Amino acid sequence: MRTAGDILSAFLDKETLERAEQMGKLFSPNVWSDILTACKLPQGASHSRIAELEKTVLLIEADHPGWVQLLQTKQSDLLDTARRRFPEITFTGISFKLMKK
Repeated sequence: MRTAGDILSAFLDKETLERAEQMGKLFSPNVWSDILTACKLPQGASHSRIAELEKTVLLIEADHPGWVQLLQTKQSDLLDTARRRFPEITFTGISFKLMKK
């Protein structure tokens, strides 16, 4: 029996499949935690998450306005770390918003 990956491989080129794999990794809670730890803000992982990548802007959601402000102070570090971690994905900026309850 063929796996879903085998079927997709028949329709998509290798570059597209690799990009899709990287995008999947980007949204992993462990990756966000690693990025925050590298930026000396490990406690932020339980209060925020990567919500989406809209074109080339990384959208981060936080559970409290104070966390939004704190993350904004580390914005350039977060962006640089994400770029180093995922060189094949283009990031031009980061946007922050409160999580919906």
